Amino acid sequence: MELELLKKEGTVVELRIIGEDHTFCNPIRKNLHEDESVVTAAYSVEHPLLAHPKFYVKTKARRSPYYALVRASRKLEKDCRDLRQKLKKALRK
Repeated sequence: MELELLKKEGTVVELRIIGEDHTFCNPIRKNLHEDESVVTAAYSVEHPLLAHPKFYVKTKARRSPYYALVRASRKLEKDCRDLRQKLKKALRK
């Protein structure tokens, strides 16, 4: 995965996520929507086979969109760890 910063102005960040698709972007967007500091979180893919997702995050005044993205990705990481543990437990039976 590679990130390309497209726009950074105050509480707005727009970036391109190279090497990922809906599978990664949807859970990150969902986690951002659960963050009270986030006003808007969205992504778009112009062409499913040729384009990389563009992510847009806007936070409330004096709140960092960077830290909102970090929190969202950490939550996704924790969710994946929890799922892995539950799968291991279920498959041992």
